[in-house]
Amino acid sequence: MRTVTYERSGRTNTGAQALRLEGMKHLKVLEQGEVVSERDLTGAEIQRLGPLFEQASRAPAPVVMVPQAGGPDGLAVTLAFEDEESPRVRIAAERLPAQGAGPLYDALLEELDRLLTTELHAWAPRRAHAVLPHQLREEEQ
Repeated sequence: MRTVTYERSGRTNTGAQALRLEGMKHLKVLEQGEVVSERDLTGAEIQRLGPLFEQASRAPAPVVMVPQAGGPDGLAVTLAFEDEESPRVRIAAERLPAQGAGPLYDALLEELDRLLTTELHAWAPRRAHAVLPHQLREEEQ
């Protein structure tokens, strides 16, 4: 199994949070490109995610949906396989988990979003949810 990255970010990549699964064995959580935690996947996580990744790796890549311009509250969600030229999924979302990439990818995005949020909550509860650009500006004041 190859490396897969799930990322959610604000429209301008501010507050980017990502989950990288290496070989369906090891998990890394990144914030703004920096690794904030890493660990091996549990047996239950492998059982839950394995079939979804297996189906996704065999399925033809969906048409990439480029995030549309919108208000500051929107998110861009990306799912990429390391050895492929472009991301499998890139969609705009007003809320998480992202929907609209088809039943298989929507289920995978939901599982990955849940896992990322759980890991971020364990690392720093205040930062467990996606931070949007306008929220960062509010915190700076």
